[in-house]
Amino acid sequence: MLHGFAVILRTIAMKLERLSVATGTMRKGMTLREFFEECVRCNVAGLPYVDDQGSVIGRISIRDVYKHMAIPDHLIQVAHVLGDQTDKIDLPEMKVMETMAEPVENYLLENIPSVSPRSSIVKALAIMEMFNTSYIFLIDDEGYKGIVTRMVIARRMLSCVQEKEDETRQSTHDAISVSEPTATRKDDSCFHGKE
Repeated sequence: MLHGFAVILRTIAMKLERLSVATGTMRKGMTLREFFEECVRCNVAGLPYVDDQGSVIGRISIRDVYKHMAIPDHLIQVAHVLGDQTDKIDLPEMKVMETMAEPVENYLLENIPSVSPRSSIVKALAIMEMFNTSYIFLIDDEGYKGIVTRMVIARRMLSCVQEKEDETRQSTHDAISVSEPTATRKDDSCFHGKE
């Protein structure tokens, strides 16, 4: 099974750039609301932040925004003992409205998890792990090309597994079809529930 996993990783490694999710970028003066809208639209947890020339100089991360607006460090340290009734410390609606109007540059992270679109999936996963993030930007000499997330990789891995299983089933089916006499072969349409 481990050998099969390695084959799948090699298969999708060649296609990292095809896994890319196209997103917008954040610029000076954009608001957190615009950031959240783009993250939700693209189903990603972070976006690149670019300068006036369009070069990626940082990133904005949903996780980091939450930490700043809702999760003080002292709460993280005692999170396991917090009860379910945290109404007194939950985010008030007014605080959310104020925060969403803030400029994204207030939340700029300067570390940029990135790889070339031609990089392997293993390298991308290793860098995600190094940066403790669930996404990585694809950047080449021409600039930002998109984002790849752990979930996109997981979806592609499952797709590869399904494709391999289908190929194996088809090969087995073909081998049985060739070796069985026509009169004793099961009717495929009945066997698969097709009419």
